[in-house]
Amino acid sequence: MKWLWNNQKMIFVVLLIFLFGIILQITRSQMVLKMVDNEDILDMKELVVSANMNKDRKIDTENPAYCIVYDESSIDLKNNAEKTLEYMQKSTRTFDVATEKIAFDRCPTILLSTPYLEDLGTVEEIENYVAAGGHLFLMNVLTLNSHFEILYRKLGILDYETYVTTTGMHMKSNVLIGTTGKTFFEDAMDDVGLGVALNNDATVYMESTTKNPLLWKSNYGEGAFMVFNGGLLFQKSSRGIIAGAVSLMEPDYMYPIFNTKTFFIDDFPAPIAKSQNDMIYNEYKKNLASFYQSIWWPNMLKSSARADIRYTGAIIESYLDNVTPPFDNVEDKEFVYLISFGRELIQNGGEIGFHGYNHQSLTMDQKVSSTFGYNAWKSREDMEKSILELQSYTKQAFPSYKITTYVPPSNVLSKEGRQALINSWPDLTTISSLYLEDISGNSYHQEFEVADDGIIEMPRISSGYARTVSDDWAIANTLTSIGVFSHFVHPDDVISSDRAGGSWSEMYEEFDHFMTTIQETYPWLRAMKASEAAMAIASTLQTTTIIEKEDNVVKGTIDNYLNEQHFILRTDKKISKLENCKVTKIDDGAYLIKALDAQFEVTLKE
Repeated sequence: MKWLWNNQKMIFVVLLIFLFGIILQITRSQMVLKMVDNEDILDMKELVVSANMNKDRKIDTENPAYCIVYDESSIDLKNNAEKTLEYMQKSTRTFDVATEKIAFDRCPTILLSTPYLEDLGTVEEIENYVAAGGHLFLMNVLTLNSHFEILYRKLGILDYETYVTTTGMHMKSNVLIGTTGKTFFEDAMDDVGLGVALNNDATVYMESTTKNPLLWKSNYGEGAFMVFNGGLLFQKSSRGIIAGAVSLMEPDYMYPIFNTKTFFIDDFPAPIAKSQNDMIYNEYKKNLASFYQSIWWPNMLKSSARADIRYTGAIIESYLDNVTPPFDNVEDKEFVYLISFGRELIQNGGEIGFHGYNHQSLTMDQKVSSTFGYNAWKSREDMEKSILELQSYTKQAFPSYKITTYVPPSNVLSKEGRQALINSWPDLTTISSLYLEDISGNSYHQEFEVADDGIIEMPRISSGYARTVSDDWAIANTLTSIGVFSHFVHPDDVISSDRAGGSWSEMYEEFDHFMTTIQETYPWLRAMKASEAAMAIASTLQTTTIIEKEDNVVKGTIDNYLNEQHFILRTDKKISKLENCKVTKIDDGAYLIKALDAQFEVTLKE
C-alpha cells in the first residue's frame, strides 16, 4: 500500500509539472495574444468624450477671477497666460488696450502682458488697486517711463539701471515644483531685463546666474505685485512660471492638474534591418535583431521597472516608402517582432498604438514630405487604405485587442490625414504629437483637449535618451502647470549618426539616470499607458471645479465628477484635516490633493 501511495504521489507531481509546462507554453504562445482584450477602454471613451461634448462652456466675463491686459505686440504672451489659466480652471477676461480700459473693480487679479504700466491706468489707480487687496502680475520687462519712476519702489525695487543682458536662470525657490537650487540654461541662453536691486522685503523666486532678479513678489497694502523681469513668458515652454507665479501670489492656492506620466516608443514594434551595424557589433558582437532582442529591450524593461514607466509602443508595418495601393504585399513586414515585442510590451503593463502603415507622414504636401525625405500621398483615400492594412496586419496577431492611440510619423499630420484616420479607424481615441512648437513649423502641434470630433488630443513634451537643458525646462514647466510628463524615444536613435550619443552602454546609463531622476523628483506622478492617460485627461477636462476659501478651510466643488481628480495646493500652512480627499506632500509648501468625491475639503493650521 505504501508503495502504491508513493507511486500515486509521484504521478500527481509529474502531472502537475506537465500541466504547468503546458500553461507556461500557452502564456508564451500566440494563443495568449488572441485572448488579449481591452474593450473597456472604449467604454470609458464613450463616457468621458460624451461628458466633454456636453460640457457647459459658459464663461463669466463680467466677473472673471483674472483679467489679462495686452496689446498687439504681446498677443503671444496673452495667449500663454490665458491658456495656462484655462487649464487651471480659472475664469478670465482679456482687455485690448487699443479698444478698452480695464475695470479694476471687476478684476481680483490682473496680468499685464505689455511693458507699459500706463496701459493699466493712472499711477493712483494702480496703487489703490493693489493696496486694497488686488494682485498684479507684471509679465513683461517694464519700460522706463514716468509711471515706472513713480511706482518702482512699490514694486520692491530699491535701485535700477538700464536694460542688461541676463544669462541663465537660477531657481531660488520651487516656483517650478521640484527645482529649488537648480540652474537652467546657464551657458545656453541670453535674455534682456532691467538691472535691479531689490529691497529686503521682496521675495525673490528666480535670478540670473549673475544674480540679477528675474521673478519676485512685493507685498503692498492688502495686495501684492508679482514681477517677471524677462521675455521668456512669451514661450509655451515657460507656462509653468506663469502657473507657479500665480499660485504664489495668493495664500492657500489650489488648482487642478492631470497627473499623468506616459512614455512612447515610436517605431516599435517594427521591422528590424537585416544588416549589421558596426558600432553595435563592435560593442556586443551581435547583429541588430539580436541586439534589440537581447540587449536594448531588456535594458528598457529594467528602466521601466526601476522608474515606474508604462511604455506605449507605436508600431510600423513597413519601412518601404510606398504611398500607392495596394499595400498588402509588403516585403519587409515581420510578424515575429510584432508578436514577441508586442506580447512583452502588454505583459509588462504597456500597450500598442499605431505609428503608421509605413513611416510616410499623412500629408499630400510634397514640400513638407520632402523635408523628411518622404513621399507625399496622392489622396485621402490612399491614406485610408494604408490604415486599413495596418489594422488588418495587427489583428492577425492581436484579433481582440483594441488599438486606440495614433502617433504621427515625424510628428506631421495634415488635415486630410487626420480625417483619413477618423474615416478608416473606428477605435481611434487619441492622437499624440507635439506640445511645443518646432522651428520648421511643419509639425502637428496640440493642446490637451477633446476636439469637436471627439478625438482626445494628448501631445508629448520631451524626447530622447539623453537629457537636454531645453527638455529639463519644458518638463519642469509642464509638470508645474498641468502635472504631465510625456516623453518619447525611437529604437533607431541608438544607431543614428545624428542622434546617437556614443555607445549604447553610455546612452543607456544616461537614459536610466534620466528616468530615475524623474521618478525621484516626481514620485507622485501616475504612470499610465497612453489610453489610460487620455481617459484621465479627458475626465479632468470635462470637470469644472470651484475653489472657495473660508478661514483656514479650502473647499472644492467639482461639477461633472466622474472619478478621482487631482490638484496642487500651494500653502505655507500645515494640513490639519481632510474630508473626501487624500494628501501627499510633493515639495516644500506644495501638496498633491486627490479628491475622492465631488465635494472635498482641506483644513489648514498655521
